[in-house]
Amino acid sequence: MPDKGDLYLGASQDHGDAVTAVAVSPDGRIGATGARSGELRLWDLRHGLLTAYLGGLQAGPVDSAAFIGDARQPKLLTTGPSASLWTVKAEALEWRELPWEGGSLLTSSDQEAVLRQCGDLRWPGVFGPLHGSVRVDSPMALGRTGSGLIVASGDNGRIEAWRRPSGETYGDAGLVWAFGERDAADQRLMRCCDRWRLVVSPRRGRVVVLDAETGVVVTAFAPPARPTAIAAHPDRPLVVLGGRDGSLSWWDARSGHCLGRVQAHGGRVRGLALATRTDLVMSVSQDGTAALWRLHGRGPVGRFAPPTPSGPRELTHVAGTPDGRCWLIGGRGGQVHVLHWSGHAGLVPQRVGHPSRVMGGGDVETLLDDVRHHWDDGPASVAAVRELVSGNLDAAWQEMAVEALWDLIVNGADRTARDAAAIALAEIDEGKATTALYQMFRRHDGHGSAGRLLAYFTGEDEPTTEELIASLPGIGNFLGALTSATLGERGAAAVPAVHAALRAFPFPTREDADHWWRDESTKYRLMYALRQAGAAAAPATPTLLAVLEDDEIYRDTRHQAEVTLQAIGLPETADTIAAEIRRRAGLVVDAGNDEDDETEGFSLLLDVLLGMPPAALAASREVGPALEAVRRRFGDGAGTCEENGELVQVYEMHLADCIDEKLAEQITR
Repeated sequence: MPDKGDLYLGASQDHGDAVTAVAVSPDGRIGATGARSGELRLWDLRHGLLTAYLGGLQAGPVDSAAFIGDARQPKLLTTGPSASLWTVKAEALEWRELPWEGGSLLTSSDQEAVLRQCGDLRWPGVFGPLHGSVRVDSPMALGRTGSGLIVASGDNGRIEAWRRPSGETYGDAGLVWAFGERDAADQRLMRCCDRWRLVVSPRRGRVVVLDAETGVVVTAFAPPARPTAIAAHPDRPLVVLGGRDGSLSWWDARSGHCLGRVQAHGGRVRGLALATRTDLVMSVSQDGTAALWRLHGRGPVGRFAPPTPSGPRELTHVAGTPDGRCWLIGGRGGQVHVLHWSGHAGLVPQRVGHPSRVMGGGDVETLLDDVRHHWDDGPASVAAVRELVSGNLDAAWQEMAVEALWDLIVNGADRTARDAAAIALAEIDEGKATTALYQMFRRHDGHGSAGRLLAYFTGEDEPTTEELIASLPGIGNFLGALTSATLGERGAAAVPAVHAALRAFPFPTREDADHWWRDESTKYRLMYALRQAGAAAAPATPTLLAVLEDDEIYRDTRHQAEVTLQAIGLPETADTIAAEIRRRAGLVVDAGNDEDDETEGFSLLLDVLLGMPPAALAASREVGPALEAVRRRFGDGAGTCEENGELVQVYEMHLADCIDEKLAEQITR
């Protein structure tokens, strides 16, 4: 039994908050629904009765749920702020929390599942140890190919396929292929189909189908309306799309041909589920209705419109059995419906739920969806952002708004829409807005956004470079990010003044000084401005190298020096660093003096080189000789050393090999 939270058996009630996940056991006996509040409910689907309610298990929404294992003794895997595994028995539930923070569920089988944790994807053997991880930046949707590749789509639109290491021991996966970012769209809708041989990815104005093993584009097609829901058949090249306009369309994923289209609902389609052993698909909509369709059919075989005294209540999630006989539906008002279907009786409600709360905020969900899908057009996104923040949002809607605005700021293609979203997010959560700005400047630099936003928030137009520098020590993180990025946008014209201000600071500042943190923050912002200036900041290279190599300087300040050197990215910068590496490699080591040894620091300088643009490395005259000098110094035959009883490669040699590989890739291009 669970050892924390509350467990109630035999109750009969809907969720008190929006349903966020649904799952049905393969035999159709048990259903599970999770809510934004973290509640989990189990249902007897044969009779439409609630059998268990569990609250207080996590301080956040249930993001996903799936049944795994033997149907005679099903196990339920749920994810959210934490991941839990439930064994469902006749008279009890056995619960254990998986030993890491969870996230989105990838897929499940009898022996494994894949969870997201802090930017990594980790696959645990549900009945055994952790096997490994994949480094993916903000994964939005996940899939698995027939050969076992793990496919992950990020919030920037990039799709990557990884092969996990073989064997039972822990190990990181290797990248097999990656597909572009420029036409990014909502990658939460990415799916695999046709026995996991095809990857279906919505992009701006089209849907792209990739070969799951190679990442090569197989076909592309343009649906009549932007997809808001997707279902992909696991065994066939079949994709069903639900549209923003309430339409439903069927597609051959291999050829890109449309197999049929119907106007299914009066509002956008919010969820789709396929009965994989039949030709049935269930759609649920913003208009509060559900409909059951035969693939390629022109009309529904059944429609469900629950009576609601105060108007429709949006239906958002649906899951069903493989034979299509039982369907579990959840809504934004917390309502849960159980529907049965047969060819004789049609679609029959076994349980009709009722919203447990009034849905405030008007058409907030529609506005949020428009913000998330910035690829429709810039003016529509700007209008949606402005209307969204003009109302009073409760905590639940505010959390969703922050997520949607963040996505638009970081990934939006239209700069006016990005600026509007940044202004809106700063009004809701200034801290989140600050980190979103750093991401935006990294991806969309050179467009003047920092200067425009700074003028909006300060009311000052065109301050001088000297005035901007003088303001840095006395401002907070949000204005600090905007000010330093504005300096970077001024490029070469601002570099002399920024460099002079950086050199005027003591390195290092005493940590017991009252102004230590203020000074370190200001140094960081000055170097960030140089980083944004890019190649124009080349005159600051000697100062940045001095900061980088002083181990008494605060670690974040040193790190900013490293990434700034890499952002300058000139062959001359690579020459300077490589020449210093070669000089140190030729020095004689004094075995009796371990302090202030100039032969130290190879790995740090090699790290900087490794992060520089390949073109700069290839054009440098000093990199090749520096790598040869490192090998002479550390190679000693095989270039290995003993560590914890094992023979491992010398780290400096490993970095040198990585730089060589980067050079080789540049040459082959």
